[in-house]
Amino acid sequence: MQKIVLAAAVLTGLAHAQEIWVDPQAGSNANVGTYDMPLQTLDAAVAAAGPGARVMLLPGTYGPSFNGEVLPIGLGAANQQGIEIRGIGEPGDVEFDLAGSNSTVFRLLAGADGARITNITIRNTDQTGWWTRAINSGSGANSGNAANNVEIDRCRFLDINRGIVLWTSDNVTGWRIHDNLFVNCTNDAILEYTGTNDIFNNTFHTGTFKAYISDSTTSLCYNNLIVGYAIGFENNNTGSLLSRYQGNWLYQCTVIQQGAGMGGALPASNVIGTDPQLVNPTNGDFHVQAGSPTIDAGVAPPLARADLDAVSRLVDGDGDGMLECDIGCYEVSPLALDVTWDPQTGLMWFNGSSTITNAYGFVLFAFDDGLIQFPGQGPILLDQATVVPFTLQGVLPQQWVLAFSGYQAPPGQRLVTQIVGVAPNHVGSAVFGGNQVWTQF
Repeated sequence: MQKIVLAAAVLTGLAHAQEIWVDPQAGSNANVGTYDMPLQTLDAAVAAAGPGARVMLLPGTYGPSFNGEVLPIGLGAANQQGIEIRGIGEPGDVEFDLAGSNSTVFRLLAGADGARITNITIRNTDQTGWWTRAINSGSGANSGNAANNVEIDRCRFLDINRGIVLWTSDNVTGWRIHDNLFVNCTNDAILEYTGTNDIFNNTFHTGTFKAYISDSTTSLCYNNLIVGYAIGFENNNTGSLLSRYQGNWLYQCTVIQQGAGMGGALPASNVIGTDPQLVNPTNGDFHVQAGSPTIDAGVAPPLARADLDAVSRLVDGDGDGMLECDIGCYEVSPLALDVTWDPQTGLMWFNGSSTITNAYGFVLFAFDDGLIQFPGQGPILLDQATVVPFTLQGVLPQQWVLAFSGYQAPPGQRLVTQIVGVAPNHVGSAVFGGNQVWTQF
């Protein structure tokens, strides 16, 4: 065990224009929305949010029947460019449970250009109504007032009708829908009538209709894993180019592709009919096994952030020295990091491990999301104030302890850590990536 005293100066993070906290159980809409006085509902937080606001959702169950949410929630009714809705915690910690309702959760309007929705679960919508959907562009069907450059990532859509609908008249541009999980959709998981967007590294499992239907001629569809769907892809625009579909993996789909825009064979980078070797989908585990052929089988994605478990993308997953991402919403890594914070003693414990003997690990630090793309490397974490890594390092497994020496953290401050590493006999200079951990003080 190694003990390190961390100077208070290291904890100087970047301030954001506005940060609003929500706790569905302990919060109150009479509060001011700080970390120690959170609001109770997301709709109240959005009503108070301005441009660049970050709305932080603490773990719990949200929805009209649970914490009194008023749906749908319109992002961008006022000027809210760059607004971010972020779930705090592990996947599944922040859940919107619709309890069978046909309500839409989010509508993305023009005032929310550059919005991001990340790390939340939407589940249990009505599954029989034709137009029931979790998220849509604009204020309604073909309203023509949608946000552009929206990012939806690290979200789970479970037991719903439709997941995301991008309407015809919106002609949206720059949406990035990636690293999401869609399970048991009774209608289209993603319906994109038109626009230029990126749909990549999502996992679709067990759908009775279509995984991705798009009539766009310009959107990119990369590295998606589709298992057990009635229809994988549909495109009805004769001007569509199949070269836009790369690195996708389809297994046990009744129909692989259909529509006037899907004539001809998919490019060779797409794999059809080979078992991706999921861990245990019957019991809700949609990770792939260690020997899955989907590992490092993807093409270069339009954007490299983190997978659904916050594991780095575009890193070396199989030790061959190549920076390649896996297919689907999960990235396999031999490295793992666990962090425990004890506010009583002021100690933070870090446990780094690896399934590879004598791997050498580096624990990197930053504030907030902090992912920075290094040339020739995957995304790693730096101190954003100094652009200098603060690292712990050693042969894995390894335990480190940081003592915060009486430091009084402002309410809501968090430290973000990520583990990366190299291993004996590793080929080339590429590093293994590991998971990211948020620690709230």
